[in-house]
Amino acid sequence: MSVEVARAPEFINLCDCSLCRKSGGAWGYFTQAEVTISGVPTGYRRADADADEQFVEMHFCSACGTTTHWTLTENAEGDRVGVNVRIFDPAELEGVEVRTIDGLHWDGSAPPQHRRPPGAFGREIFL
Repeated sequence: MSVEVARAPEFINLCDCSLCRKSGGAWGYFTQAEVTISGVPTGYRRADADADEQFVEMHFCSACGTTTHWTLTENAEGDRVGVNVRIFDPAELEGVEVRTIDGLHWDGSAPPQHRRPPGAFGREIFL
C-alpha cells in the first residue's frame, strides 16, 4: 500500500499520548481530499475505550506493519486525516515546523500544551 499527500503539512505534531507513542507516529494533518491511499490498510481502534469514546482509527500497512495514518471515526466531527510523515523522505519535510505536545496529560478541553518550543524539521528536530 502507499500514501500520497497533496502538499507538505503545515506542521508536524510529536505527541506523547499512549496511542501516538505506541504507533510511532509523527503527524501531519490533511483533509480527506488531500490524501490518496493505494491498497487496503488494516485498521485498529483502541480496545481500552468504550465504542462511543473512540475518536480515531489507526491504519497500518498489512504487508509491513508500518503505521501510515489515522482517520476520524463516526464519533468525531470534522474532515481531518493524520498522516505519519515518518513514511516520507526526510528531504521533503525540510523546514516544516515540529511541535512536541503533551498529549499524555491532555484532557481535550483546551489545546494541548507544548513540551518545548516548536522547531524546524531538519535544523533543530529530526524524526
